[in-house]
Amino acid sequence: MKVKIFYGLAKDVEKAFNEWAKGKALSRNVIIHTSYSEGAMQGMQGCVIIAVYYPEGLWPEEEAKQ
Repeated sequence: MKVKIFYGLAKDVEKAFNEWAKGKALSRNVIIHTSYSEGAMQGMQGCVIIAVYYPEGLWPEEEAKQ
């Protein structure tokens, strides 16, 4: 299994995840876990984390880029 992690402000994480997922078949072999953490102090923005777990070799074109 491999994992791809996106984290940061909600709008930035959503954009990065959508760009990465574009054109990929997200089948039942792919587990997507989303978590949110509120800012520790008043006035701070929260952090969104998206972790995508997938089998090695599922998207060979991505592994070729690395």
